[in-house]
Amino acid sequence: MAQDSVDLSCDYQFWMQKLSVWDQASTLETQQDTCLHVAQFQEFLRKMYEALKEMDSNTVIERFPTIGQLLAKACWNPFILAYDESQKILIWCLCCLINKEPQNSGQSKLNSWIQ
Repeated sequence: MAQDSVDLSCDYQFWMQKLSVWDQASTLETQQDTCLHVAQFQEFLRKMYEALKEMDSNTVIERFPTIGQLLAKACWNPFILAYDESQKILIWCLCCLINKEPQNSGQSKLNSWIQ
């Protein structure tokens, strides 16, 4: 389990960087790179969902403080949304972040953004 956690953290950083590049450039090369990697990204999302559903929202934010940014970038990428089950898995991940009883303004803001 500890190795899975390390792997997920490394993958998280990799995909955050990829999404930032994809978000900033809409060239043919970027689109081709997105299409080349979208299946791998979907698998990462699936692993992320499996991890998120086992954590409370405080733990999620502690381990992945930029999770909202990562998911938002993915939500705005039409190639990701159109691929296989990615949209469904993204929604599952977002649902894991909703805090039924927000304890602070950060949790309230996250809930508002997700909704």
